[in-house]
Amino acid sequence: MFSPGDAFGLYRIEREIGRGGMAIVYLAYHQWLDRPVALKVLRPELQQDEDLVARFLVEARSAARLEHPNIVAVHDAGMVDGVHYLAMEYVEGETLADVLARVNGPLPEDFIISVATQVASALDYAHRRGVVHRDVKPSNILVQSNGKVRLTDFGIAHAVGLRTPEQKAAVLGTPEYMSPEQAMGRPVDGRSDVYSLGVAVYHMLTGRPPFTGETHRDILYAHVHTPPPDPRSLNPHLPPEATRVMNRAMAKNPDDRYPIAGAFAQALRRALRPLRSEPVVVAKKTPMWLYALIGVLLGLAALSLTGWLLVRSNALSLPPTARPPASPSSTQPSALESPTPAQPPVAALPTATPTLTPTATETSTPTPTVTPTPTSTPTPNSPPRIAYVSDRTGVPQIYLIHSDGTHDVQLTFEGRNEHPFWSSDGAFIYFISDRGQGPALWSMRADGSEQQEVLRVPGSTGYALSPNGEHVTFLQPGPEGVQLFLDGLLWAAFPGQRLAYQWSPDSQHVVVEIDYAKTIGVLNIASSEVKRITDPAYASWNPAWSPDGQFVVFASTRDGNAGLYASSIISGDPIRLTPLDLWSQAPSWSPDGSLISHITGEDGGQWGLYAVDAAGANRYRLFSPVFPEAPAVWSSDSQQLAFIIQDGDDELAVVRRDGSGFLRLTNNHARDWDPAWEPR
Repeated sequence: MFSPGDAFGLYRIEREIGRGGMAIVYLAYHQWLDRPVALKVLRPELQQDEDLVARFLVEARSAARLEHPNIVAVHDAGMVDGVHYLAMEYVEGETLADVLARVNGPLPEDFIISVATQVASALDYAHRRGVVHRDVKPSNILVQSNGKVRLTDFGIAHAVGLRTPEQKAAVLGTPEYMSPEQAMGRPVDGRSDVYSLGVAVYHMLTGRPPFTGETHRDILYAHVHTPPPDPRSLNPHLPPEATRVMNRAMAKNPDDRYPIAGAFAQALRRALRPLRSEPVVVAKKTPMWLYALIGVLLGLAALSLTGWLLVRSNALSLPPTARPPASPSSTQPSALESPTPAQPPVAALPTATPTLTPTATETSTPTPTVTPTPTSTPTPNSPPRIAYVSDRTGVPQIYLIHSDGTHDVQLTFEGRNEHPFWSSDGAFIYFISDRGQGPALWSMRADGSEQQEVLRVPGSTGYALSPNGEHVTFLQPGPEGVQLFLDGLLWAAFPGQRLAYQWSPDSQHVVVEIDYAKTIGVLNIASSEVKRITDPAYASWNPAWSPDGQFVVFASTRDGNAGLYASSIISGDPIRLTPLDLWSQAPSWSPDGSLISHITGEDGGQWGLYAVDAAGANRYRLFSPVFPEAPAVWSSDSQQLAFIIQDGDDELAVVRRDGSGFLRLTNNHARDWDPAWEPR
């Protein structure tokens, strides 16, 4: 239509930079403002369709209201000499479609996570404002050289206004990313975009879209009726969890998908980056409850670890193996992913329980191949120490560092070692270790010496001890979901693929997050009843207890944008604690009950660590950028927080409760996570 140097209204055409079935895109300059724009003009054969043009302009106005760091801004729209156009922000870079064509195979997982997270942030922002994209596909995802991702062409598919999905596909191009409801010509909402994002992620994971065909109709039929091929059949390096995540994102029924794009992005990150999420142990059969050897038990009992390890006639304390803990107490969340499909979040207590047979385990006290460097003995005036995990050697190992950044010492060397937590007196560190025979509970002194296996329970995960030391809980996959065991006996069963739970400080309740943010409930230990405290119509996740055990704080989309809410376990009436226009998650209540730390999305696509008082007032920023899914961990005196900063290599840092005293503790070009404060 235009040649370089042509004038189009206030714009000067530089060159054509894109062409599709509906429009041609030019790099142009606004002659008054002297700034580059991407000028999109309707193709000549579409300019005379009044209905199409009207819809096009309505959607242009909707898109122009969107201001988000991951959305290409619309500056202007109108008509010049009978030609309708959109003037958009010009973004240098390449489309995701270009990247996929160039690589011609699976993309790096870190890149996939970054793209999915940024696009999900843009979609959730638009959906909260009533704008559905309707055409999420790689050619509409722009990737800049600095890694920033921008989403463009909001509402164009709807603007086309053609009568059938086949006609829309003919104008827009490939139908490979259309949702089933789009393929059937039905009304769509934000979950249609979740499906399309899922298809784009599938393409990145495998190097090809899930459905292809000789005609548009063939592909549309597959979207409606054919299950997508297992992505692991095309990329065997993917973990099994990736299949479950993708199946849910691309579910045929919108009700079966992730409720928001952000929930899909988080689930994808957990699946592809297991070092930052719940370790998954899938049992092929119901395991028997195992007891440690009498000699080991007597030796541990003599240590008087009253708060963390308790030997009883019917229970042995086991460590949590969950996502990063919300606080340094023993009430840490634990989670399991089950291979069963997602179902409605209904809790049930089975009437039958498995027979439990004590079984002796072999004594195992291997000597590390490398002797740990002795750590300095803490003095009353020395800074508290932090145990954490790092993969700087290529395999996760446990390290110990003082909170002033000194004395960074590697404690474990053999096998894979994660999820450290302290004994109540600070003398011992417990952790999960896999040294060739499967994950097991291990203990060591705080200087790394005397490492020994304590207990191995095949097929179980999510171990946690009640704060009063009287009960031990763990998770196992069940026939229809996830099973929660109490003191070795089946306590409750939950449908779905995942269950996260956390003991209340008074040991009377357990809060549960059912199946990837579907709902949150409180399980009463006395009655075994589950009281739902969130509406399943909205996504809710990241539950954490108040220090008195009377409230649960959590993230939810109940008011549109994700924010923090506190709910009484008695009344169940939630109170919003964070602003409506900000996305907040990952709360952690300070041990003194005065503050709730949390993570909030900021301009530029990054995340910041914030604090707010328990009444929802006096909210302030502590640091940015941080890792978005790991709650900060409070020191036992409530004066400092340990957290993970996000700067390419996730590193450990601390900051005081008022935002002062920031100190980066590690800088090793590797990933660090799972901080656990020494009790004082």
